[in-house]
Amino acid sequence: FFREPFVALRQPVVPAPHDQKPNWWIARELALKLGLGAYYPWTDIEEYLDHRLKAAGYSLAELKQKGLVKGPQPPLYFEDGIVPEFATPSGKIEFYSPQLQAAGFDPVPRHERPAEGPPGSFRLLYGRAPVHTFSRTQTNPILHEMMPENEVWLNDDVARRLGLASGDRVRLRNQDGVLSNPVPVKATPRIRGDCVYVVHGFGHTARGLGRGAARGASDAGLITRYAVDPLMGGTGMSVNFVTLEPEA
Repeated sequence: FFREPFVALRQPVVPAPHDQKPNWWIARELALKLGLGAYYPWTDIEEYLDHRLKAAGYSLAELKQKGLVKGPQPPLYFEDGIVPEFATPSGKIEFYSPQLQAAGFDPVPRHERPAEGPPGSFRLLYGRAPVHTFSRTQTNPILHEMMPENEVWLNDDVARRLGLASGDRVRLRNQDGVLSNPVPVKATPRIRGDCVYVVHGFGHTARGLGRGAARGASDAGLITRYAVDPLMGGTGMSVNFVTLEPEA
């Protein structure tokens, strides 16, 4: 969080080389071909951004000129002696929300225990590594040399019980039968015994990627199920489970 709310514009410095297409163009073209063009009622990203900015009282032209505009909302930090006020019926932080209750939701967040996986399986966790940027840098020769593939983190006690050690290669099979490329085990005490962890961005299938193709396990491929938050629509994807199959 920042002390003052703001909107800033990131603009390309040079055109994309070799007629590369941005992600918004790819998504819109796919939607048009699938008959979902009604969800993309704009022709380019500037029209889309301008529409969103005007809904908030700004414009793309203004943002291009200024680069950054500050919002009118009060700061998120309060100095000593200032009584904070919030945009709630009570003007305070509300742990019990009558607004949520009126909308048919629990007024106090209620914990729901996540579903357990099949017997003998591990909850699949995923995340980032400081070496790579998402799934875009696996073909970079320097970064590839530093981290050519991901590992599957496995609790060291569990690894011993399964007869596995760091460096042993295994495949991950999820609850829907999806099987990953082989990856080395990293036996470590820094993970729960009922979970495994892999770094995101590996397991590319396009052979044209060269050194980055078919290296490591694809967490995206193993995530075949997700849960949706009923309030804000966010998706939880750590609801998939895998078993480990030693590589022959």
